[in-house]
Amino acid sequence: MSTAVPQQRAQAGAVNTVERTPKALGFTALKQWLRHRHPMIYLDRIVDHEPGKYLEALMSISGNLDCIAGHFPERAVYPASHLMQANAQAGIILYQMSTSMLAEDELTLISSVEARFLKVIVPGDQVLLRVQASRLAGGLFQFTGKAMVGSHRVAAFRASLVRSRVSDLGEQLW
Repeated sequence: MSTAVPQQRAQAGAVNTVERTPKALGFTALKQWLRHRHPMIYLDRIVDHEPGKYLEALMSISGNLDCIAGHFPERAVYPASHLMQANAQAGIILYQMSTSMLAEDELTLISSVEARFLKVIVPGDQVLLRVQASRLAGGLFQFTGKAMVGSHRVAAFRASLVRSRVSDLGEQLW
C-alpha cells in the first residue's frame, strides 16, 4: 500500500477518522474503585475513561430510590446533594485511575466543591456525568464536571480531592 494517500490527507488537513473504542466498566467493576457501599454508591456504569484526562459515568434515577421518597412526595426531585456525591465518586475513580488505587489505610476527602444546578432531575432520567482532570499534584486532585440529561446540561461542578492516610487524621471513634 502506498503512503501517498495518508500524506495527501495530512497535507490537505484531513482529520484522522480512526475511532477509539470506549473503555467501559460495569457496576461490579466500578465498586472496586470506591470505598462506598449500598446505599451510597451512586454510579451505575462507567461508559468511558482515559486516565489523567476524563471519565464518563451513567447514573439512572428511579422513583424507588429512598432519597426520592421524601424529596418531595408530591413532585419527586432527585436531591442536588446526591448529584454532588455522584460527581465526587466519578472524580475519585478518575483520580485513582490516574495515579494508583487507594491503599488499605487511605481515604479520599473532598477539600472543596463549587456547584451550579441548572435543571431538576426526576425519576426516569438517565444522567451522564463527565469529569475532567484539571490538576494533579502530589496528593491533590482538582477536576471539573458536568451532568447531562439527554442534550441538556443539568449541573456543573468544580472540586478537589485529597488522598489522606487514616492515621494522619488523628484519633477517631470509628
